[in-house]
Amino acid sequence: MPLSANTLIHFTRDKASLRKILEENFRVFNCKETLILGGMSSAMYVPMVSFCDIPLSEVKDHISKYGHYGIGMTKEWGVRKGLNPVLYVAQTSALSLSYRTAWNHFIQPDSDESDNLTSEQKCLADVLRYMKNYEATLVRKSGTTPDYRFSDEREWRYVPSHEAECQMLMSSNFYEADDNAASANKQLEALRLEFEPNDIKYIIINDDSEIAEFIDHLRRAKGKNYSLHDIERLTTRILTTEQILGDM
Repeated sequence: MPLSANTLIHFTRDKASLRKILEENFRVFNCKETLILGGMSSAMYVPMVSFCDIPLSEVKDHISKYGHYGIGMTKEWGVRKGLNPVLYVAQTSALSLSYRTAWNHFIQPDSDESDNLTSEQKCLADVLRYMKNYEATLVRKSGTTPDYRFSDEREWRYVPSHEAECQMLMSSNFYEADDNAASANKQLEALRLEFEPNDIKYIIINDDSEIAEFIDHLRRAKGKNYSLHDIERLTTRILTTEQILGDM
């Protein structure tokens, strides 16, 4: 049995967010990432949409941390849209130290705005946007988990091209100061990671009581753009968290 799935799943904690995805495609958000390279920690904000490459039979722990709602997309769609698996790096490995050394040499260590970087520097920064520690502390609103193995998530990530009209990478000091967050977030308002009905493998909701609600939402949200056949097919792809946690 393969360790990875043929589906990339994006999880969210509430059904309102899932409904928005079905209506408007995936929105890109500036997400805070803390990365330890060569034993030194740096906090940054990266515009992204994240997915996991985990078979449904193994996804229970992921659901408990990231939410009971989700949408599974074909991996072919992910490749077509330029998603890439995250590069997991041990905190004190030779590779992590090499990257930090290269960053400090080719880019000013205190650079805050990606707009100030040359094209070559942006290429180096682009790699950083796909990096995550193999193991570190997981911080969620529900609490923290020390020594969490991020590599178990098998994350795939979409980030906008460094030619897009938005900040590709920001230090936390820059993003959290003054009105920089509002300005950076505004740049992302119209940016979407789009999909078609055939790209969806399944829609995950919390329990059976919500099935009728989501079927009705699909018909209203997509009725103008999708055919009746598309909508009816999507209704057969609805799974519930109860099914996943209880039967798989």
